[in-house]
Amino acid sequence: MAEITKNGSPRKESSYSERELAGIAGFTLFSASVLLAAFSPLLATPGTNTPVMHGLTHGTMFASMAGFYFVITRFIKRRNEFVSSRRAQAVFLVLQLLLPAAVLLETALELAFPLALQFTLWAIQGAASAYFSCTWADLRSSLGEERIRSANLWSFGLAGCIVTGVLAMPSFVGLTVFLLLCACSFALLVASPPSGTEATSERDERWLAETSRYSANGSYIMTVDGMMCGVIAGLVVARISKGVLPPTIMGLAFVCVALIFFVLHKKAPGLLAMGRVQLVLLPFLICGLIISGFLQAPWNTVAALPLFVILYLLDYTNASVLSLRGTLLSISPCYCFARGRIFIVLGQALGWFAGAFVATEFGKGWLTVAAMILIVLVCIYIPVATVNPDKYPIIADAPDPAKDQAPPEGAQGPTPELVIEQHYKHKCAEATRTYNLTPREGEILFFLVKGRNARHIADQLYVAERTIKTHTYHIYQKMGIHSQQELIDIVEQQEANDDTAESCPPIL
Repeated sequence: MAEITKNGSPRKESSYSERELAGIAGFTLFSASVLLAAFSPLLATPGTNTPVMHGLTHGTMFASMAGFYFVITRFIKRRNEFVSSRRAQAVFLVLQLLLPAAVLLETALELAFPLALQFTLWAIQGAASAYFSCTWADLRSSLGEERIRSANLWSFGLAGCIVTGVLAMPSFVGLTVFLLLCACSFALLVASPPSGTEATSERDERWLAETSRYSANGSYIMTVDGMMCGVIAGLVVARISKGVLPPTIMGLAFVCVALIFFVLHKKAPGLLAMGRVQLVLLPFLICGLIISGFLQAPWNTVAALPLFVILYLLDYTNASVLSLRGTLLSISPCYCFARGRIFIVLGQALGWFAGAFVATEFGKGWLTVAAMILIVLVCIYIPVATVNPDKYPIIADAPDPAKDQAPPEGAQGPTPELVIEQHYKHKCAEATRTYNLTPREGEILFFLVKGRNARHIADQLYVAERTIKTHTYHIYQKMGIHSQQELIDIVEQQEANDDTAESCPPIL
């Protein structure tokens, strides 16, 4: 069973091509550059190297990112062509280099650019980062669902190591390396394989309009996640700029996130579903907020570090799922990524702005009140996250064509090969019951365990291939997995029980 792949053939260890490796390396360097810009004081100038200015500049960057995601999902119809255009990529590379180049000049020549110009450059940096995040999300779709998760994990872990190294360098050298990271990431993007994603058709636009709706609970959760991440990150960055903490602490925090994610992936993959991981970490979030809000320095900083790791673990879980969504649903990957990131990025902008407020002389008196507000917002997780916990902010249940059309006349019904013993049918039934799958999802689960791909299942069940991918996406979310091989492994671990055989989908 474990050696069967999604195309039904024996599983083989295949290596990445040179162009795929170039793409993964480019995504790694891009991730490092974004983490450096968004969660470190590297791009601060002498005039903006204060807690208040850190909050305002970083908040401006995240607000610009949210604005870009909104524009690309609402007003740019041919978004796939836009993010894959070499001309557009070159333009946004130049825009991405403006802020670090300006900071480098200001540091080297002891200049003082107007604050209005600096905030404009931060906004441009946010838009450029959002553009390339959509580009890389679209490009990774060429890897296939089995490899996207692995590429995300290793890229993020290596990016954390790069961030640690860059932040350990002197400021001038670190800025130079930052410019090289951006340039090398672009060079590797050019050398990467094309995404293979077709331009969004009118049919896709109609499907997106009918099924891509925001859910209130998912939107609320992501906004609050972002707010907390922005507030705590602002606290840590302020402590770094004051010399209380070493700059490398942020890079080490990202490495810890990757390690925790890797351990959960190996030991408890079910916890990586968005609803589950949030509820499990909820007590830690509340306790951390209480400690950070009521302790004095430096103990509030000590409490903030593990809290930031927990918060960014939520963000990384979210981003990993979004990277797979377009592939699983057979629609624009950059659309799914951008539309799903709006709320959490907007929340981070609000968090950074709130951090800037409490860092002012007037805002310091409101620190306890701000902490209490955050605690109340997190406590609302309990009723919100337990209602439809597997719902995400953008994808509603897609219509099932099988309900609207009958099988072709004269069809004999699906008769897949009997390659799995009765023992595995019982395991399939047990998994269906354990993870509360619908009858239709349990039916598709059985085919997936056999290693069948979406096209084969669609042919057997007389439904559209898009419908199978939608159901597969829902199965993955309920089981907290990201690949077909993980699904096979989980089903194999189920205890076969003859009493549950009756719940197995009648597909044989």
